[in-house]
Amino acid sequence: MLKLVLVGIWIAMVTAGAAVLSARYLTGAGEAGGIEGASADMEIEEIKTEMTSVPMVRGGEVLGYVIIQLSFAADKAKLAQMKLEPAPFMTDAAFRAIYANEQVDFRRLRRSDLDSLTTMIAQEANARMGADIVRQVLIQQLNFVKREDIRTNWIGRKPESK
Repeated sequence: MLKLVLVGIWIAMVTAGAAVLSARYLTGAGEAGGIEGASADMEIEEIKTEMTSVPMVRGGEVLGYVIIQLSFAADKAKLAQMKLEPAPFMTDAAFRAIYANEQVDFRRLRRSDLDSLTTMIAQEANARMGADIVRQVLIQQLNFVKREDIRTNWIGRKPESK
């Protein structure tokens, strides 16, 4: 009976200690790192692109189309210094990076391909704008449509009879 009471007291003390330490940890992180994190987030602006269709050409033949929508995390201070709208530069950089990249096969996309693709798009966008404005590229939507599927759905469609 005494062992049962001691085990109950020990469990209550461990639970109370864990609650106090977790509350202290969360409050301490909010005071120390949270303000810096909040100010860093205040310096970032999200820019979304329109859906973009990029032809995948290999050996002079169109294999299909990559349909992609991206989101760019950009440095707000550097964007304010730009006189031009950055979205067209970012869309152009994405188009060029996808079109010119023969290493990524969108028909058999691997996880590692996404990291290399977003890094390449960010580098291309920064090069096109002449400054390190883009911090990160996020993929909102990514689809690949084979050429055969497009022809079947659009050109090969029979007219509807009335």
